[in-house]
Amino acid sequence: MWQLEQPLTDEVSLYLHLVVGSGGAALVDGGLPGSAAAVDALMAAAGIADSDLRFLLNTHAHHDHIGTFAALRSRTGASVVAAGGAVRWIEDLDVNLHEFALHRPDIIPDTPALRAELAPTYGQACPVDVTVTEGSTVRLGDATVLEAFELPGHVRAELGWLERSSRTLILGDIVTGIDWSFFHGHLLPTRFRHSLRKLRAMTAEEHVDLVCMSHHCRRGPDEFVALLAEVERYLDRVTDVIEGRLDATPRSLTEIWRHTCAVMGRVEEFRGLAMVEAHLREAVAAGRARSVGGDLYIAVASSDPSPSTRREDL
Repeated sequence: MWQLEQPLTDEVSLYLHLVVGSGGAALVDGGLPGSAAAVDALMAAAGIADSDLRFLLNTHAHHDHIGTFAALRSRTGASVVAAGGAVRWIEDLDVNLHEFALHRPDIIPDTPALRAELAPTYGQACPVDVTVTEGSTVRLGDATVLEAFELPGHVRAELGWLERSSRTLILGDIVTGIDWSFFHGHLLPTRFRHSLRKLRAMTAEEHVDLVCMSHHCRRGPDEFVALLAEVERYLDRVTDVIEGRLDATPRSLTEIWRHTCAVMGRVEEFRGLAMVEAHLREAVAAGRARSVGGDLYIAVASSDPSPSTRREDL
């Protein structure tokens, strides 16, 4: 198991992971297009030639996890493996860009400046060779087996990979960054919470020894469970701030998003907007809020104000 840290900004690091077995190697996620040199350095450190790289395993289809896949697939012949729900974003980067960052041009305009900012983070589209679901396995020799686990929440389709011989869990972004200057974001709040609980249970049931993540330094099992608790408290806080803004006066999505960013000290940008909108959709579906036309929302009075009850009704 090999790991390399690539700083993306002063506050955000990206960790790349290479798993090596007697029958070849698998790269878990491909970073950004600018991660090519880091991937090559990781392979060189592990003594892996292009012909040894058999699989490019994806956790999810955000741009900082797929950026080198097309070039590596072409150069090495490695197979791209992803969740079915991630295929569209990996194979069509225009769809990826629009649904990820340009989904609400009425609120965050699709400007040349925004496109110029995002352009270097998008590489080439890449075919997906194999789609997998919960329990699918990738074998790298007799002893080295990676098993896929479905972990939706940050996005709709995300996988974690458990290497059983070393009891190492490799994750993408399901354990989100919680103290950055911008919201890392999540699109399915309730399923995000369920995935965090699933990870806590897995850590014990699978006797996990080490957890490697894309944006957190690696942790032992006790440290990882403590981190999961921190992320759950952060999710509670996000929920309380968003739904706490709702009352009998119609509030717009834009107002609630800006309020949430201000209260939590985050920059106003597209990830946070998508996250706030997701929370409001779930609040409406659960009967805690009501849409009163367009992007306007009001609170719905509840006979049980318990936060834990509110969050478990989906």
